Amino acid sequence: MSSPVDLHSHSTASDGLLTPAALVQLAAERGVRVLALTDHDTVAGLEEAALAAAAAGVLLVPGVELSATWRGQTVHVLGFGIDPCAPDLAALLDLMAGERLRRAEEITRKLERAGLPGAEILRDVLAVTPRPTRTHFARALVKCGAAHSQAAAFERHLGRGRPAAVASHWPALEEVLRCCLAAGGVASLAHPLRYRLSAGARRELCADFRQHGGLALEVACGGDSPDRVATAASLAARQGLAGSVGSDFHDPATPWNQPGRLAKLPAPIQPIWLDAAFPARAAEVLAA
Repeated sequence: MSSPVDLHSHSTASDGLLTPAALVQLAAERGVRVLALTDHDTVAGLEEAALAAAAAGVLLVPGVELSATWRGQTVHVLGFGIDPCAPDLAALLDLMAGERLRRAEEITRKLERAGLPGAEILRDVLAVTPRPTRTHFARALVKCGAAHSQAAAFERHLGRGRPAAVASHWPALEEVLRCCLAAGGVASLAHPLRYRLSAGARRELCADFRQHGGLALEVACGGDSPDRVATAASLAARQGLAGSVGSDFHDPATPWNQPGRLAKLPAPIQPIWLDAAFPARAAEVLAA
């Protein structure tokens, strides 16, 4: 299915493989009319993306995907319509950049202890980005021949319980939401079914998310089955949350999460882009 709205995508500013401009162009070619660039814990790609969107006739929603901690687990918050220069958000992103470097150095030490060329791998990673993610390390492990695929790199080296696994120390969910809202944004909980939580804990996460100012759940995410979309929609309805949709695009070679390749938001769920707090032009563009 193709959706004219895609509110979750990544560029080379974080761990995507297309530049912000190339991502916007691909989205436009695939019929996306409202696109949010939501790189991990950075707004570095928004200026380039905005210029490309203006040329391509796409409405760019300035966004970010923020890492947060809830009961010891990492969760992700999508912020839409943020002011990328807002001081509290800028301070939060600086803090997260430092945490990413700390984690990268610890991953490097663990790779070295496992007999792999950790320093060489870190140099490869930092040549690509100053804000390394585990995906960057997975790609570097494939490049040096330590894994045959990114999935294998996580399974053998980087995933939970593996030799180079490193816990992250992100700010608390309520602090992340506070900074997002202070920057003028609205927040959606990204891919709520992907967290390792019981059904009851997931409901409690959504309740806390809403209590601290969260507006929506990402009901349809790239590659989700109809059953998962229905489950997420039911969760959103029970928690009184709106719905967002996004491909979680990273790689043009991955067919199941191309820009705009999304299931439709189920009819009973209020789309986040129709909420009064969402950037107003989104509804106008989609109604035109």
